[in-house]
Amino acid sequence: MKLLIASWGDFERWKETKYRFGDERLSNASTLPILQKVIEPDWTVVVLPDTLGRNFSSYEDLKEDITGRIGSFFEHIGVGREVDVLIVPGVGTFPNGSFQGSALDVYYTALYYFSTVVPSNEPLEVHFDSTHGLNYITFLVYRALKDILGIAALRNPVRFKAYNSDPYVPNLSRELSINVIEEAMIEPHPLSEPLPGKKEYLLNHGMEWGDYGKFLSELEHLNRIIKSLKLYNIWIASLIHGLPLAFASYYPDGEEVNGAIEEIFELYSRAVEVGEREVKRKLALGPGFGGLVKLSFQLKVTEDLPKGREMSFEGLMAVTQALFRGRAKFSTEEELHRLSRAVPPLKEWKLLAEVFKEQGKNPNPTVDPRNFLAHAGLEANMIEVRREDELYFRYTEKKVRYNNKSVPPTDAIAMIIEKAWGG
Repeated sequence: MKLLIASWGDFERWKETKYRFGDERLSNASTLPILQKVIEPDWTVVVLPDTLGRNFSSYEDLKEDITGRIGSFFEHIGVGREVDVLIVPGVGTFPNGSFQGSALDVYYTALYYFSTVVPSNEPLEVHFDSTHGLNYITFLVYRALKDILGIAALRNPVRFKAYNSDPYVPNLSRELSINVIEEAMIEPHPLSEPLPGKKEYLLNHGMEWGDYGKFLSELEHLNRIIKSLKLYNIWIASLIHGLPLAFASYYPDGEEVNGAIEEIFELYSRAVEVGEREVKRKLALGPGFGGLVKLSFQLKVTEDLPKGREMSFEGLMAVTQALFRGRAKFSTEEELHRLSRAVPPLKEWKLLAEVFKEQGKNPNPTVDPRNFLAHAGLEANMIEVRREDELYFRYTEKKVRYNNKSVPPTDAIAMIIEKAWGG
């Protein structure tokens, strides 16, 4: 799929200019028509700040004012293909009014939007035009887009191009070239940070603390996620450290994640106050919200892969070949093949350490964090194996020795992962 995304500012101030893009030339007030003509995107998105709004009756009226005016502008410039409009929350004081809030809400809003509309299961060709964009808004939209595309690239090729025209100089500029300022194949980049504690998802930005506490108490989905936070963070780490059994065993509940995202964004939107030529956002979206959004998109990208508590050799190999790269992929494949050669026929589940003992080996009876990470999470004290026609793996439910204590295996894995995060 081809996507064209443009970051815009105050479009009603633009004057007709002759643009050149490749072999095409076109006089227009915007770069969008010539970009659409040459690129022929399947879908176009224009990103605008809400600071362009003039109707302060309500926040919905403010946005409808912008969408109405941009619709008329699209007709004026002759937009040739269907265009969606994303309105992001801006900050600053302007002739039309004052807008107060967190500037980073632009990034989190754009991230949320792109996670819901960027295809997760097909090759992508994405074009980004910053010609008409506003400073920090363009930067944050670009950052959000690249973050989502990095996750999409886990499973499919993603080609990215960015554009900006020559500077416009009144009374001097006769023709502006649209320049390619970035062109690359997006490298795969999974979610690379753990989900944080509860206070990092919806931040207080001027609300009374008592009211803020009441808002947080409404986050039912998030509260359930926080109670199982270690399980979510094990799964996030599985893609970074090459842990196929952890990936399959701790696969998160996508509906719970999406429910948390929706309830956070709904509360954030409820805390927007609109007065006479003034918008105040009493809450701000936090890094935890961004983590949930990336997690949700990553679940879409990986939803067709094998998962479950009991996994076959072929299932773990499928996960490895689909998600891991470089050294992590090579070492995980080697580990799976090594165990395939080592495990004899077994009708019943047996701890891998016991299998090794029966073969005359002397495995360490304590879980070693380095061994866990070095052996793709298939640590002998933690996994049980069974083999009839096919080799199967699962994490044991019996307690294991870790850090001189007897603990559930999930707790041991969580502590190993937290240490790997730097905690």
